[in-house]
Amino acid sequence: MSLLHRPAVRRALARHLLCHVEGAAGRFALTFDDGPSPRNTPRLLDVLERAGALATFFLLEHHVRRHADLVRRLVASGHEVGVHGRLHLWPAAMPTRALTWELRHTAAAIEAAAGGRPRLYRAPFGLLRPGQARAVRALGYEPVLGDIYPDDVHCGRPEQIVERVMARLAAGSIVILHDSSVLGDGDRGATTEAVERILREAAARGLTATSVSDLRGPGR
Repeated sequence: MSLLHRPAVRRALARHLLCHVEGAAGRFALTFDDGPSPRNTPRLLDVLERAGALATFFLLEHHVRRHADLVRRLVASGHEVGVHGRLHLWPAAMPTRALTWELRHTAAAIEAAAGGRPRLYRAPFGLLRPGQARAVRALGYEPVLGDIYPDDVHCGRPEQIVERVMARLAAGSIVILHDSSVLGDGDRGATTEAVERILREAAARGLTATSVSDLRGPGR
């Protein structure tokens, strides 16, 4: 079980990171890290479109610069884009100045591609020190983690991803998935297939997937 799924750990992290949104009746957020990917992101977009679902994509700078067309497609399709970073280093071990430099450079690349400034930040590996989270907010970004992490990167079977997500999914949940990798463009077919099933099973429970900002509410 992921440490994120332990109640005490989640409560501690929720003091300075966005992990769950209370009062989000009938909605949850799907999020994807490490993209955009010319191999996987278009397939995910097709799955989301068929289901009438929205998501948030946390992007890496070098993928943004190589695949600006995909960033534009994400935005044109109504999805949200956020900052994930440049080098995918562990921010908790970085000086705050280095972290903010990474954030600003990646945000600038996203803004150049998408035509709008991103408002959300998810740290590589998810974690920030409380002081770093305050610095991120001072720059105008909301630091996002989530409350469901099925470790889809290491799951070869979509059934396992679906089982791990659906066991914890509730209104206000933020699900952490991946559509690419910092190391290359490996196949995320298991994740894509799992998303299709998650959306179907969530709909049967009366839950709709949306972006993190939509989950938080208008003006957020």
